[in-house]
Amino acid sequence: MANSNIAILGIGNLLQRDEGVGVHLINQLEKDYSFSPRINLIDGGTMGTDLLPYLEQNDKIIILDAVNFNEPPGFIGVIKNDDILRRLNTKLSIHHLGITDVLSSARLLDIEPSEIYLIGIQPKNIEMGTDLTDEIKQKTSKMIEEAIKKLREWGVNVQIKRKTE
Repeated sequence: MANSNIAILGIGNLLQRDEGVGVHLINQLEKDYSFSPRINLIDGGTMGTDLLPYLEQNDKIIILDAVNFNEPPGFIGVIKNDDILRRLNTKLSIHHLGITDVLSSARLLDIEPSEIYLIGIQPKNIEMGTDLTDEIKQKTSKMIEEAIKKLREWGVNVQIKRKTE
């Protein structure tokens, strides 16, 4: 493999409470952790097909997102590779149409990463608002632990940054 780029892609709308969990997690990872070799932390927001270049540039991607698993709020599930397109047939919000379109387009263009690992959480509230609900806030560390576990499997050294205050 000529290139071993790894990225974490946080998806979601910060204006819809728990829907923005993926972006909140990207911000937390950027602030609290360092990675060696360096990985790409991508705030994907609600970018849809504008994410295609990021898929092309990275061999392995972890996606952090709010997903409708039809489970109680705070349920965390992992979906891998081909199962992502199969499982995201229930649209939780507008960006899910985007991510399935992006993954399908990447496959058609033959720019699909070799591994895609989606860590999703069942949201409680996706109405207007900028803060995560307590149920989701309490589970974000579990999502980060799952992402770090996968990064370590992929050979990435993850360190907690020292507080400089």
